[in-house]
Amino acid sequence: MSFIPNLRRRPHPVAADFTAAALKSPSFGYIDTLFDYGAYLSAAPDALGRVPPAAANGTIAIIGAGIAGLVCAYELLRAGAANVVLFEASERIGGRAWSSPFTEAAPEFLAELGAMRFPPSEYSLFHYLDRFGIQATSSFPDPGAVLTNLGYQGKTYTWPAHGNPPDMFATVNAGWSAFISQGFTPETGPALIAPVAITELLRSGQSAAAREAWQAYIDAFGNESFYSALCRMFGSANPPGGKRWSFPQDYELFGALGVGSGGLGPMYPVAFLEIVRLMVDELETDQLFIPAGIESLARAFSSQVFGRRSIAQRVIKTAVSRISRDATGVKLWLADGTTHYAERVIVTASTRAMQIDMALNAAGSSLSPQQCTAISDVHLTSSSKVFVMTQRKFWLDESLPANIQTDTLVRGVYCLDYAPQNPNSAGVVLLSYAWEDDAIKQLALGENRQRVQRLVTDLAQTNAAFARHVVPIDNDYDTYVRVIDWDLERGYYGAFKLNFAGGDGYSQQLFFQFQASRDASTDPYIYLAGDSCSFTGGWVEGALQTGVNAVCAVIRSLGGELYGPSNPLDDMTPQYDYGGRAAS
Repeated sequence: MSFIPNLRRRPHPVAADFTAAALKSPSFGYIDTLFDYGAYLSAAPDALGRVPPAAANGTIAIIGAGIAGLVCAYELLRAGAANVVLFEASERIGGRAWSSPFTEAAPEFLAELGAMRFPPSEYSLFHYLDRFGIQATSSFPDPGAVLTNLGYQGKTYTWPAHGNPPDMFATVNAGWSAFISQGFTPETGPALIAPVAITELLRSGQSAAAREAWQAYIDAFGNESFYSALCRMFGSANPPGGKRWSFPQDYELFGALGVGSGGLGPMYPVAFLEIVRLMVDELETDQLFIPAGIESLARAFSSQVFGRRSIAQRVIKTAVSRISRDATGVKLWLADGTTHYAERVIVTASTRAMQIDMALNAAGSSLSPQQCTAISDVHLTSSSKVFVMTQRKFWLDESLPANIQTDTLVRGVYCLDYAPQNPNSAGVVLLSYAWEDDAIKQLALGENRQRVQRLVTDLAQTNAAFARHVVPIDNDYDTYVRVIDWDLERGYYGAFKLNFAGGDGYSQQLFFQFQASRDASTDPYIYLAGDSCSFTGGWVEGALQTGVNAVCAVIRSLGGELYGPSNPLDDMTPQYDYGGRAAS
């Protein structure tokens, strides 16, 4: 879901070269796994491995036809599996890669209901985007990249495009930037090197040093929330940036508007390490925009043909309500009352769907007790979005901001241009992008018309001239408004994984579950994938990495061969002691 906007940008010679340069930049392994998926996928252009002929016709079931399920189907079919079937509980393919057009007459105007911003450090993602010829650009209207208004405590502040945030952010901006670039020395315990320095260790192949540095963060902050860690760092005798934050003013400002980048306050209860790993893995850096919509990747996967059948033709749109392992395979009970048998199963649904819809963590499961606990207790965040298609791109011809961040119900506003070559085209306004408590509040705002008008009234407190223009074409609130509340979406029950403090052991249990396939005595025949089973929930990369992991598990479990000098099954192991309740 890309919940944090660009906090860092690097200089690039010209915008037209931005994406090409990003695609060619050397990849590195993320800090929690230390495995370079970009290099792995690039070294295996034909297939990740080979399913043995004797097992090729056995049924491999994939639960969920989102990006994780689709990459599993694609790579298994490329590896020689002939009988791959996907079960999808909804009426559509793509999961949270959901680019919803407002009308069939103008399909290029989209509401990105799920994933929206894509940093080039999502190496697996860009591998597949490049393979299918899907273009990305550097034109996402993040705060500070375009003229931005900031609404805070009843006043409006202006942030010029590519300029410095307003002076009111001086302390929090200097402090947060100093932490990212210089690290932090606690009053007790070892110094913690800068997140950017850990990134450079990863980039230069110094995995042992990066591992040591991240373990130091885990030891120091593994049981700290984002808020408590901020208080500890910036209330200490040696705060990053050299200046203590004033309490509560600076913490309220940072919570409401970040460093002008958007309110991080709704994330204050989540684990501090969840935020830091985004910085280390560069997931908040140089984020890109896909004009064709991220669902174009789902369509590309689903249109691939193997044995005269596309992946889309292999999808059964029926929910799975129960999964049971026996000595030879796995039995699936479907919501329509039928049953299916499969030699191996990959579950890519959200962890809440695993628990609520499938009881995958119930007693007698083929998963370990620790994995069952992780499915139950990993935290999924709430998220809501409201999009409005407007008659014109009013912000261009009236010199209005293309981004607004507020401390009110609206929270984040983004003006999207899907026809940059046509100044007279319609516009798309992401009127509100809210998380956690702010998203839950929006559940009380009613249906499309009522919600939009309430949010517009709220937005007028920050910029009344802008708010007047946020009206759907022809006042048609049914056709030209799109609303998503991920808590209410069946099969999701939340938007994306964000651990609470002490919860990274859950992610470790879920991410590495596929490695039980290495030993026939522990092989569960059921493998978990999807971004809620990753360390990077809310990013497409987490879905792809875990999907690739599950593919490797199936190939090995069926007696097949994995190609390449390394693979995530044999050359990646849990690296850290997270000290979490499920980390044993």
